[in-house]
Amino acid sequence: MQGVARRAKCRRIVLWPFFFVTLGNIARIFPPIDAKADFCYTFAMKSEKQAERLDKVLSNNGFGSRKDVKWMVKRGVVQVNGKVILEHGFLVSPFTDEIFVDGKKVFVRGDVYLMMNKAKNTICSTVSDSYPTVFDFLPDDFSVTYPGGSLSTVGRLDVDTEGLLLLTSDGDLNHRLTFPKYHIPKEYLVHLKTPVLPAEQAVYKNKLKMGVHIQAEGKAPEADCLPCELEWILSDGEERSSVCKITVFEGKFHEIKRIFLSLGNEVVYLKRLSVNNLKLDEKLAPGEWRELTLEELNLLSSLGREAIDD
Repeated sequence: MQGVARRAKCRRIVLWPFFFVTLGNIARIFPPIDAKADFCYTFAMKSEKQAERLDKVLSNNGFGSRKDVKWMVKRGVVQVNGKVILEHGFLVSPFTDEIFVDGKKVFVRGDVYLMMNKAKNTICSTVSDSYPTVFDFLPDDFSVTYPGGSLSTVGRLDVDTEGLLLLTSDGDLNHRLTFPKYHIPKEYLVHLKTPVLPAEQAVYKNKLKMGVHIQAEGKAPEADCLPCELEWILSDGEERSSVCKITVFEGKFHEIKRIFLSLGNEVVYLKRLSVNNLKLDEKLAPGEWRELTLEELNLLSSLGREAIDD
């Protein structure tokens, strides 16, 4: 995302713990901060407030290894807020402090947030000998280190599952969207092998509403699933249906496939439609991706906070 974190300009006072104070930081000069903010994204704000070592920031933004940066700082070519810094461990706020190297301003890279329409027969991994990976569809520009870490998928989709896949370098957001206790809703389109009659449709819906028990598969143990939401999709003039939408609130291994197997049916097609009410952009063809908008990021972050409060 182009400078999502850099767009937040909220007035704040930063208090450094005593053990972080060094001789270099005592003489630190803080630039004025505009009190007017056009967007304060929760996770971006957290990143802004964190202090990072100068050598780490420069190394992560293309100035070589930590060792390279250390010697560069010692040569006196690095300035922070107009002051020459000779200590490579000097603490900086990457998105508020002005950093210059050889007189040129350093534009710190912010975290990245992507939406992809995952194609069938691709895997959510960085390396594979049998299938293309979702990272094969991305340019090499994303193969760098960001403030929150490397780019990674938010959870995983099975090799034969299509649809909405989120990728981000923001470790905190990734954690909020995948950690089980937050109960983040994820909606899927399901095609079943055996059509279901109206009476059985009601049985399916009631059982999922109560939560079903799924059998062990591979290394995944048997388990009780959280209640799910089920919506049947009927064709004109048809009472039976083999198509439905299911919303789950956790992410067990092959959970949806095991849920319908426990009901005596089999999933033959699976596509994720939404995460946290963020819907897949249907304009994206399988394998295509785009950056999330500010509105979409705000949706993810605000709903994540609500989940925590619950």
